[in-house]
Amino acid sequence: MVKDRSVIQIWIIAYKTAQKAAIYGLADLFSMAEYACAAKQKIKVEIISDEALYSVGKEIPNVIILPPSLDKIPNRSDNQNLLKFLLHYHEQGCILASICAGTFILAETNLLNNREATTHWAYAEIFKYTFPNVIIKEDKILIDDGDIITAGGMMAWIDLGLRVVERFLDRSIMLRTTQFMLIDPPRKLQSSYINFMPKYNHGDKAILKAQRWLLNTNLRKVTVKDLVNQSGLEERTFLRRFKKSTKLTPKAYLQHFKIERARNILASTNASIDQISWEIGYADTSSFRKNFTKITSLTPREYRRKYGIKT
Repeated sequence: MVKDRSVIQIWIIAYKTAQKAAIYGLADLFSMAEYACAAKQKIKVEIISDEALYSVGKEIPNVIILPPSLDKIPNRSDNQNLLKFLLHYHEQGCILASICAGTFILAETNLLNNREATTHWAYAEIFKYTFPNVIIKEDKILIDDGDIITAGGMMAWIDLGLRVVERFLDRSIMLRTTQFMLIDPPRKLQSSYINFMPKYNHGDKAILKAQRWLLNTNLRKVTVKDLVNQSGLEERTFLRRFKKSTKLTPKAYLQHFKIERARNILASTNASIDQISWEIGYADTSSFRKNFTKITSLTPREYRRKYGIKT
């Protein structure tokens, strides 16, 4: 059926474990966008359950959205009918969009193969293992690749919804929608939200011994050599096994570990930047600032302003 160009058709899939707050939040956001454009553009939102996939009308929607999942990662065996449904409408020119763990469902269609996509940073490793042909960019909150849009994080439905408004209406309407709803325009990065989560379940006892030692040691003078000594391994063996176990070189691991410690101190104390830099083993504060900004996409001062406990 030919689309009525005066109406933007948006379907939100209420699959079994989909987050209801995202489903109805998106519906409200699009309603506000319609209000923001003074009724010059009609937005029709339909919430479609698994049972109703093949009872929808013959019209082709502009966008189909897969919300986040409350069960973290959707069960692959539950989605066979949904996958056929998504592929059918994508072939008809419909844009497919996913949020957080919803990207796991979208990836099962193979439409993401050899393309960039994002999901929640905490699911990135298992996503890479499950879908090795997808170029996952967990540092990004939103990736708009034309016919496919992916967003990371359970609350990234706001960012995705605003991006859809911007594409089908215009930027001014999107910004007016944010003003009505008292929310920020779409964010770009997850970097400042990502916690460093070391891998401890790799099964290499020597590497684990070094990791656990690091948890309770003074970081001011820690070096890679100290980690080698704690492991009891020959250096070349340690470097090879450490990278295999943690997916990071010892140098990169130490850097991420120190920056994570700095994040905690910045958020919970009023210690000066110089003092924190010294506390975690940076003799040069400018080097600390540079590495902190590289990893979190915020300067230490910006990070404290955003996440620090006000005292």
